[in-house]
Amino acid sequence: MPDIDRLRFLWHRVRQQLWWRPAIWSVAAVLAALGSALADAWVPASWLPPLQEGLVSDLLRIMATSMLAVSTFSLSVLASAYASASSAATPRATRLVVADPQSQKSVAVFLAAFIFSIVGVVAMGTGRYGPAGRMVLFVCALGVLAWVVVAFMRYIDILSRIGRVSHTIATVERATLVALQQAMRRPLGGALMATSASPEARPVTALDTGHVQFVDIEALQQLAHRLDGQVHVAAQVGDLVHPSAPLAWLRLPQATAADQGSLAELRRAFVIGPERSIEQDPAYGLIVLAEIAERALSPAVNDPGTAIAVIGSQVRLMIVGLAETPDPAAPRFDRVSTPAGQPEALVALALEPIARCATGQPEVMMQVLRHLDALCRNAPPGVGVAARDLVPRLLARAERGGADPEDLKRWHDEARNLGLLGEGAR
Repeated sequence: MPDIDRLRFLWHRVRQQLWWRPAIWSVAAVLAALGSALADAWVPASWLPPLQEGLVSDLLRIMATSMLAVSTFSLSVLASAYASASSAATPRATRLVVADPQSQKSVAVFLAAFIFSIVGVVAMGTGRYGPAGRMVLFVCALGVLAWVVVAFMRYIDILSRIGRVSHTIATVERATLVALQQAMRRPLGGALMATSASPEARPVTALDTGHVQFVDIEALQQLAHRLDGQVHVAAQVGDLVHPSAPLAWLRLPQATAADQGSLAELRRAFVIGPERSIEQDPAYGLIVLAEIAERALSPAVNDPGTAIAVIGSQVRLMIVGLAETPDPAAPRFDRVSTPAGQPEALVALALEPIARCATGQPEVMMQVLRHLDALCRNAPPGVGVAARDLVPRLLARAERGGADPEDLKRWHDEARNLGLLGEGAR
């Protein structure tokens, strides 16, 4: 039985690479160019209109020459756009920007058209094409040319957006929303909720140092079922692990010891990398957005509008994503347990770093308070309580940080008017 969660995780990883779509489409272009010769065996020449061989060769040569220049140009522009996204927003967002399917499709079209024309020119030189083969190759070349024109028009629109901070924010928001909704549809990944492992369980430590990027709950369930045991997940997605940190606690029947193969299989259920990833870790997406806002609020940039846009994006994510209901048809794994999630921790994770940098930006702090009020009114109760509890802490930090007294008074008045502070608060 295939492990759907791991396959989905690997598919997300492949999608974040720039090479995969051009590679697949280039293979399809080669097959189309070479497969055109097969038409001579099926289509009589008397059925076809006359077509000069030189017309097809000239068209393919023109396409090969132009597509090489266009492919080189598109790649250089994308590299500049990715560098701009890294410097204007945050380097952590670059991977998601690279995974944008629209830019990948454009590069794939240009490269596939170049390879199609090169293979077609070489194949025509071998004399393998008869009248029917030349006609099919000519029709394919016209189709590829029309495909290139449409892709180039789309590419112009892509260039107007990619690399801009607003595009980066929207890209991170989409990826975070998918991860957050997936986490809410399958709470705890389908595992049982338990605060700690049983006393009889023994720790299984990590062999590498890094962040947990993915936990394969289904693989742990299969392992525990085969060993007739129980697995308690200790390292959550996003946690830092090292050789002294337990990944999980394994409980086996009495007088039974796990062999090295089973321990290695348990460790393989945890994907560990040098940095966090967003596929199962929506909190990391909120951190990336907060980094964009912090850079915008730095003295070198001084762009409060971007910080306000990030605040809106984060609150929108928490309101929409946390409203997702659990999927009753999702699989349940009775031999794997894990601590309960804490969605209320997302509030401080998202907004506290921004408020810390907004002491000198009164309008940004005002938007923080208003968006916290929106969370109190629309998010689940626990998240609303966390949002309300965050307000006194933010105001106290702003006061300690030397905020202007008039700004502090305005923030306190606004918080009281919104019901985020009691009447007796300063």
